Amino acid sequence: MKEMASPTPQRTPDQAPRSTAPMPEVVDPRWLLKALGISLGVAAILGYLSVCLLVYLGGWQLMLRPIAKIDVTPSAPYQSIRFDAASTGSPRLTGWWIPAENAAPTTPTILYLHDGSGSLSSIVRKLNLLHMAQANVFALDYRGYGQSSPPHPTEAHMAEDSAAALEYLTETRHLPASTIVPYGEGLGAVLAANLASSHAEIPALIVDTPDPQAFARATGEGKARLLPMRLLVQEHFDLAEALAASHKPKLLLVDGPFGYDSQRTRENNAAFRNAPDPKTTVTFGKVGAENEYVAAVTRFLDEYLPHSQAVAARSSR
Repeated sequence: MKEMASPTPQRTPDQAPRSTAPMPEVVDPRWLLKALGISLGVAAILGYLSVCLLVYLGGWQLMLRPIAKIDVTPSAPYQSIRFDAASTGSPRLTGWWIPAENAAPTTPTILYLHDGSGSLSSIVRKLNLLHMAQANVFALDYRGYGQSSPPHPTEAHMAEDSAAALEYLTETRHLPASTIVPYGEGLGAVLAANLASSHAEIPALIVDTPDPQAFARATGEGKARLLPMRLLVQEHFDLAEALAASHKPKLLLVDGPFGYDSQRTRENNAAFRNAPDPKTTVTFGKVGAENEYVAAVTRFLDEYLPHSQAVAARSSR
């Protein structure tokens, strides 16, 4: 008898065989949004810190504007001097020595500290006038300016270079410190005032059209700022502090002989009112005041320096 094949049993849907392949994972979109937000936040923080670092390293450019070009020189006879030898033995600084006519050992010497913009060529007109005040004049370019060596200037470097210029005058030229008057223009006024305060032998100080609000302008005080500029900008040039520490005779020039700026004049007058005595304040207030400028500097030197006392004694005989 032929054996009949058993029919294949039919499976119901509930009895269908289960697949052994793994189920795909589903990523929670909320996690993706959180990860994206964290990444953007970290990138923003790193970008902000990078900008802060750039401002910290380059903030000096907000106040100092050096130029390497020397294309104008004094009309009076002068010497170009290299001084302040570094550890390599190579002088780092350049200065101009402009001797007075018929100079004597007691002839006053003006140590001119420019304002941190341009180079020595930018102040030739002023140097020519100071030569007419019957004084020796020594002006220098700080590191980063003119033909002086790098690096870029900073307030600390400029203070060191000013001290090196004074040392050159006293140690190399053997000039008595009692005949040297620091003369600071613009930001150089702070350097001159600090130099005079730190050397008891220096008899007097000349300040020419300083910039009392230089730091405030550089940091944008009074304006909305996303960066902590007061912490990032390292150059302060605090004129009020420098003048407050100086109790020596001061000639305070509110504006220069070649013109003036009304806002700067107001700021200078306010700063000079708080400067301690003795002080002489001179305001020219017009363009073309070269003769008045020379006369004011000459009177001041004649009044407070040993050279003037010798001249006065001779003239009274």
